[in-house]
Amino acid sequence: MDFMKTVLKRRTYRGQFTHKPVSQKDLETIVEAARWSPSPFNVQPWEIITIEKQDTKDKLAKLVLKSMSAQMGDSRFLDDVSKWMSLSKDEWVQRSEGVMIDDHMDIPGFIKDKSKLRPLLKNAKNMSFLGKLGLGKIGASKFVEHIKNAPLIMIIIMNLKRMSPGENRMTWMYMGMGAFVEHILLAAISLNIGTHFINAPLETKKDRVKLRHILSIPDHYEPVCLLRLGYIQGNAGESVRLPSEKILHREKFRPKGNDKS
Repeated sequence: MDFMKTVLKRRTYRGQFTHKPVSQKDLETIVEAARWSPSPFNVQPWEIITIEKQDTKDKLAKLVLKSMSAQMGDSRFLDDVSKWMSLSKDEWVQRSEGVMIDDHMDIPGFIKDKSKLRPLLKNAKNMSFLGKLGLGKIGASKFVEHIKNAPLIMIIIMNLKRMSPGENRMTWMYMGMGAFVEHILLAAISLNIGTHFINAPLETKKDRVKLRHILSIPDHYEPVCLLRLGYIQGNAGESVRLPSEKILHREKFRPKGNDKS
């Protein structure tokens, strides 16, 4: 596949995968692509845990349920998330950023006009009491099924003993880890394998400890992301991006109105 076609085809795939297991050959191709990611000072701090056994996926699903339910009771988290949600496709395309509310929340079918949710979205932090009452489990249920039914789960971890030199070492480390993950995403889509970040279990230190316990990850490894993977059925989905003139500066920085602060 042509490189730019691969880049433009890549999406976060939130739909159902086929029931076909990810082949060993395709997994080896993905890992080989990741292995050749750029790494500052070539420290290569990355490792991958792959999960296919149902028992382990069920344990991860329970952690996802608990993590996402807790987030729904966190007023600060709800306030942060609401700023990046659009209520309609037209709004999403016009903004060229953030996510569609339908991709992250199950909207009741009787709500035909999502614009009526605007006041709730603007005051999302005040809805945290619903999460504390346990209603957060409803919104988390589809992500639980995503984990349980995924043909393959990948946990990307960073070895903190393989540290880049220099005062800015953590920036270099995360630059390398970001490149590693991107190589995985691009290699996967070139094989018609969809990828989906489900990072709720990595949001808090407490949940990362639980994840380490489930997967026997030593303390000097930092979990970076959790991906579900599988062969795509149907459309890979849509996305939006800011236009190039919004992100490109020539010769010096010029304000472009992108600052969300």
